[in-house]
Formats: sequence, structure tokens, C-alpha cells
Amino acid sequence: MKTGESEKKGFTIIEVVLVLAVAGLIFIMVFVALPALQRSQRDNARREDMMSFIAKAKDYSQNNRGSLPGSAEANTDAIINVVWSEALGNTTGSTNTWRGFYRDFLGKNFLDPDGQNYALAVMKCSMKTDESCNNTSNVRVKSALDGIYESMFPNEYKILVVLQAKCEGDHTVGSPNPRELAVLYRLEGSGVYCRSMAD
Repeated sequence: MKTGESEKKGFTIIEVVLVLAVAGLIFIMVFVALPALQRSQRDNARREDMMSFIAKAKDYSQNNRGSLPGSAEANTDAIINVVWSEALGNTTGSTNTWRGFYRDFLGKNFLDPDGQNYALAVMKCSMKTDESCNNTSNVRVKSALDGIYESMFPNEYKILVVLQAKCEGDHTVGSPNPRELAVLYRLEGSGVYCRSMAD
């Protein structure tokens, strides 16, 4: 080597492998954490949608002498299923039905974060105050609720609306107030989110 020339050094194989290993570890951490973060963000948006639903139901109630939409439609023996396409097609229908409420108060932009319109399954809880609507001897109510819970996965975008009920944790209990309702939605991450007008 000539005098005055600086000595050139390259990376050793160990240094290259170490850098690649660290980069791979960071990539794996991001790859694992990103889906969980996205799922959490979608579930947060769904919680906000349920709060928006409750706010719209309160608006409706204040504009209609304290009554809720479709009070005459819902009973303990039947579930009213409402989807946006039916609500949109119900242009001459009254606002005091659940289809009319969906059309006039929620609108076509009431969408799950995945971009699909929510569907409503509406029923009435006939249980006494603080008795669970989800665990009752009324076979029709119990089987209806169990059926909705079993089929209520995030990709079905179904909101369970229980009239004359309030939330207790992740399930509903009977309310003495006939103008009360609770909404439940099975989250993508885990569990069921429950929100009632009394919250």
C-alpha cells in the first residue's frame, strides 16, 4: 500500500447479517401489530356509530313526543329486520316505522368502516326491570336473541336493537321505561359493545 492512501474497509458478513436480522425483526413486529391496530380502529369507529345511532334515536324521540320509531311494529314474538335497500325503497312509508327511521334519520351513509350499510334487527324485551333479556324463560325471545348473536359477525354488519331495555355490561336487561332502547354490536376484535339511551 502506498504511503498517504487511506485504508478502505467494507462491512463484514457478521455486520450485514446483524443489520438484516434487526430489520427483519422490525418488519415482523410491524407486520404483527398493524392488523391489530387496524382492527382496533375499525371497532372504535363502530362504537362511534352506535353512539350516533343512539343520538339519532334521541332526536327522533324528542321530535315525536317521546316515542321511539316502530313501537307498534316490535313485539316479543318477532324480530324486525331492516336493511338499507328496503328503507330506501320505502319512499312513501312513514317515518314512524323502523324503515322510515333508517331512511330519514340514519340515511345511506350509515356505514360500517368496511363500507357496507348496517342492518338492524329490532325486537322488544318484555322482561321485568333488571332481568336479563338474554337469559329468559321466554323461549321465543331467547332463541331469537341467541340466533342473532350466533349470526352477528362483523361481516354481516347487523346491529341488534332491543326496545324497553338498557345495557348491563355486554348484554341487555329489562327497563321500566317503555321509551328506552339499547343497541348491541359484536366487535371484530372481541366481545359485544352495548350502548343504551340511558348511558
